[in-house]
Amino acid sequence: MLILTAKLNKKRLLALVILAAVALAALILSLSDRPEASAALGSGQASAKGIKTNEDRLAYVQSLGYAVEEQPSRSQEVMIPSEFDQVYQEYNGLQKECGFDLEKYRGKQVMLYTYTVQNYPDEPEVMLDLLVYRNRVIGGAVYSAALDGFMHGLEPISGGNAAE
Repeated sequence: MLILTAKLNKKRLLALVILAAVALAALILSLSDRPEASAALGSGQASAKGIKTNEDRLAYVQSLGYAVEEQPSRSQEVMIPSEFDQVYQEYNGLQKECGFDLEKYRGKQVMLYTYTVQNYPDEPEVMLDLLVYRNRVIGGAVYSAALDGFMHGLEPISGGNAAE
């Protein structure tokens, strides 16, 4: 039989407590550095998690400053491609600018909800897409249906690009 003993003095105990506190603080900071989390922290934006109902989607969209029609104009299941072509790479770049990344959803079936935006400055036909996977917004875009239209990610309407 093997018996181990350890003598723990107050200095070592204090050092272990401080080390544990530093490790816990580092863990908390690393979790808040995730793109999904940092996109919503401190901005008054609703969480991208827990999106189960149309009301949840509307609350998320409204937290970005968009007024949309009550019901989506389109709701369908779509597949994120397993391999991204050039167009999808550019689209994912747009997502990354807003704190999302579709690469981890390659080959997954996700829900696409399209809403008509009612309050976009100086633009009559603007749509907002939400991509939702397992009750979480994983991406989306705001775009104009006009021929000379635009597209940008899910950023707040007052975030500068809304008037472009």
